[in-house]
Amino acid sequence: MTDHLLVQSLSMIMVSAVAVGLLAALRMPAAMGYLLAGLAIGPYGLNLVALGDDTLFLAELGLIFLMFMVGLEFSLSTLLAARTDVLLAGSLQVGGTLTTIAVALWLLGLDPRIAILLGGAVAMSSTAVAMKQLAEQGEISSQHGRFALGILLFQDIATIPLLVAVDSWSRQASVDPFDLVGRLGLAAIALIAVSIIARPLVRTVFAGASRSRSNDLFLLAALFVALGAAYLAHLAGLALPIGAFIAGMVIGGSDFQHRVEDDVRPFRDVLVGLFFVTVGMQIDLRLMVVFPYAILAWCVVFLFGKALVTFVVGLMLRRSAAIALHVAVILAHGGEFGLLLLTMAMNSGLLPSEVGQPVLIALALTMGLAPVLIQHTAFVEHLVGNRRTRVAATENAIRATCASLDRHVVLCGCGRVGRLVATAFEAAKIPHIAIESDLARFKEAQRESHMIVHGDAAHRRILSAAGLAKARLVVITFDRHSAVERILKFAREQQMAIPCVVSTADDRDITALVKAGANVVFPENLAAGLALADQSLLLCGLTREEAGRIVTTLRAELNPELRERVGI
Repeated sequence: MTDHLLVQSLSMIMVSAVAVGLLAALRMPAAMGYLLAGLAIGPYGLNLVALGDDTLFLAELGLIFLMFMVGLEFSLSTLLAARTDVLLAGSLQVGGTLTTIAVALWLLGLDPRIAILLGGAVAMSSTAVAMKQLAEQGEISSQHGRFALGILLFQDIATIPLLVAVDSWSRQASVDPFDLVGRLGLAAIALIAVSIIARPLVRTVFAGASRSRSNDLFLLAALFVALGAAYLAHLAGLALPIGAFIAGMVIGGSDFQHRVEDDVRPFRDVLVGLFFVTVGMQIDLRLMVVFPYAILAWCVVFLFGKALVTFVVGLMLRRSAAIALHVAVILAHGGEFGLLLLTMAMNSGLLPSEVGQPVLIALALTMGLAPVLIQHTAFVEHLVGNRRTRVAATENAIRATCASLDRHVVLCGCGRVGRLVATAFEAAKIPHIAIESDLARFKEAQRESHMIVHGDAAHRRILSAAGLAKARLVVITFDRHSAVERILKFAREQQMAIPCVVSTADDRDITALVKAGANVVFPENLAAGLALADQSLLLCGLTREEAGRIVTTLRAELNPELRERVGI
């Protein structure tokens, strides 16, 4: 028995590691790696691991910790501060998608419970996938990034009543609205009661654990609160993840929130990964041959139907067509909570396999496609009819601002690094113009009285309007690799000998950037590390000359093939 469990555990870990590693190299989400691992080792694959009660129990622990972490990050003040993006936009997107899908399925003859469930599953997108990709592209703080984040936050919260509905309907043969309302009311009462009664008690427990200075005791307290709340919710007739979410809310916003997050995150990551493995084990790819049109139809629903609803919501809230279309593409995929709803409903018998499997496969496919779609959202600009007019207007405004500049510096990006560079130019009285596409950073630079224009430096016409042909230097301070390469290429076309300086987050892309035309690459991680080393050596008693000689030697050794091109 022990040998059998050990072999199964080793198989799950080994195959998951290989799949996650391969997809990480392709910049695909880890969730897809776990799903592929489940497909490979499950009953519809190599049949190395059986989908038994022990595996499902561990997966359910993953769901408990997932909802616990969602509760930790839930903040009423944050919701109220961003009420338009979260409460209004989120409710319209989730409600609009759910209602549209549910009504269509009900008219096709599906049980109302299943229709609502499937509509809710389609409405959810992957917060992890979308935010990771936007962060890599440097678009988290952009207008479309903030708008998408607000909707994603509401989707996470909207999972709670859907989980209650699945738990209620799985116990009944038909729709009983009174039972559902009763369970939702019970969840609301539990939330209020715990917030009033248990909040001081739980925080007292954590305060005592913290005073003990025992990391083990603090971790055990966090695990006890999460699992204990889930068990109490189960005794009250609610789903286990509901209790974990309430416990997370109790701790969220307290002095212990971040420490609990750090301690519990490894458990969450491993067990949620196991949940995805079990989902993959339940996907029968043979059904792609049996139900190809159903799977294709559901892919269309995720990629186009859901995107259309999101686009309309953006226009209703008076966002520009470009931003609405950006967010529609960002959210046009399935998510973790959609997988959760579908698997819970299928395992409880509420959702028949022949109905749920095509949706599950389509959700997994669109989730894997999401990073590619988000990465190429720039194409939506070409779909907006007034793009040319807007770019022309921006170009004319920049050209007018830069008309008097000559032998100046073109500073691409004016964030935390770019503003420091601009300040140095101002102190040296060197003429320059900064270009910033993010509205928040643009306004911040304006408040600091920097010479700045609003536009996307990756566009040739914007750079041309900024007087690139007359500039003496180009400085790039953002870390979007494809955009940086476009700027370097156009700079070389305008002036073959113009020097270009690039700031990058780390030293991984130095070689590629130099090949693209950068004269000097400034890796922030090496700059900070060597500056810290220099100060540490001085404090240890070395002279400035001795410390400088050591740092200079290290600088040359770190990238010997590029020692003349790396600025640190």
